[in-house]
Amino acid sequence: MPNALTRAYLAGPRPGARLAHACADADLLRTALGERFLSRPVLLEGEQVRSIGRRLSDLFDLLLSLPHRLHDGDVRAFARTVGWSPLQIATALSADGTPRAVPRFARSDLYEEESGFRILELNVGSPLGGFDTPLIDDVLLADPYVSAFAEEHGADTTDTTWVLVKALQAALPALDLAAGPVIGLVDWPDSFPSLEPRLRVMAELLRPYGIEAVPCHAGQVEARPDGLYVRGRRLDAVHRFYVIDDVVTPADAALLRPLHDAASDGRVALFTPLEPEVYGSKGCFAVLSDERNRGAFTPAERELIDSFLPWSRTLRDEKVHVDGELVDLLPYVRAHREDLVVKATGSHGGLDVLPGWSTGQEEWDRAVESFAGGPYIAQRRVRPVTEEFPVGEGADETEPMVLNWGIFLAGHGYGGAFIRGTTDPDGGVISLANGARTGTCLHTRPERP
Repeated sequence: MPNALTRAYLAGPRPGARLAHACADADLLRTALGERFLSRPVLLEGEQVRSIGRRLSDLFDLLLSLPHRLHDGDVRAFARTVGWSPLQIATALSADGTPRAVPRFARSDLYEEESGFRILELNVGSPLGGFDTPLIDDVLLADPYVSAFAEEHGADTTDTTWVLVKALQAALPALDLAAGPVIGLVDWPDSFPSLEPRLRVMAELLRPYGIEAVPCHAGQVEARPDGLYVRGRRLDAVHRFYVIDDVVTPADAALLRPLHDAASDGRVALFTPLEPEVYGSKGCFAVLSDERNRGAFTPAERELIDSFLPWSRTLRDEKVHVDGELVDLLPYVRAHREDLVVKATGSHGGLDVLPGWSTGQEEWDRAVESFAGGPYIAQRRVRPVTEEFPVGEGADETEPMVLNWGIFLAGHGYGGAFIRGTTDPDGGVISLANGARTGTCLHTRPERP
């Protein structure tokens, strides 16, 4: 059931597909996000904004506490539990296993069921998509209907680029925006050719804040005694876009060593190190969901886990509880293909995800056998509700779409939204790589408690 704000928007003489066309016609938007856009903003009411932000903040705190609750404060032991390899652990984590401070900065992937929002993923750290949504906001709010509706209902957008700048300032207090810092937007060599155009758009968005951003990849970074350089420019800071899954071989670790050494000895500031990604592993959801860990959590925390996370288990040959019944996990997964999805614990962007409902039984059985014992989880299928979106040039016709709500956590609350949608309710992952349309969110302000 759409909220009252959405119903009010759809009840008015709202535009048809012209908003999507206007986004696709904007040069920077087309460069960053392609040509597929939602035909209206999604809308959240103030209490929804407060509730989602609070739940994300509580979940973030819970994730960061797991090494202490379950492994006596040893983040290396926790990383092994959620599927990190020995090479990844040696590359990213402190030798004594002491957890470092983690910036309160993340982006969730939420799907709304009849009973409320469920979280399928929490991406923790700096390599997050969605900082370019202010470009969509500008197009939408330039439309007379959207602008008038926002003014009438007291609705607004959240500038995710500004949210990023504030996160940079909080994590790197020595970074002086007034001095015009140079920040490297550092990706991985293999993915950089496809990501570079979007990073160049991001550099344009950061320029008004006094930041000179330099898109590059780790192979282009040169370490010198006085700091890190890219094409002759000394970097004041690095915004990391490479991820822990890029570290597969010793050569990968060696490529990052000069950069990480420079960050460790203060020659460059790093936003963020690789360590926060351990809390973004999908294996964390299996740890939280596992009934054997229930005693480590308070009743309020157990309620958050049960209501916010789908049932998840590490994919291995063992007995687990499902709805109160003790079962053998692998036979259960094979027999309940239509209700489950298998995911790699460390994948990003919707990769390495196998929805059972769109997979044949023989392929599913082979995958379960192949993935068992590796860094994979089985997770219960989320069945999202749909929302109506205008289609065509007229104002009357609509089509149902399923949404992936990419809600940012900024500090202790809501930090904006990066929305993706599809007309295929059974498509599995809703991502740009799978052809989703992109959008943003208008919301009213929550009342002060």
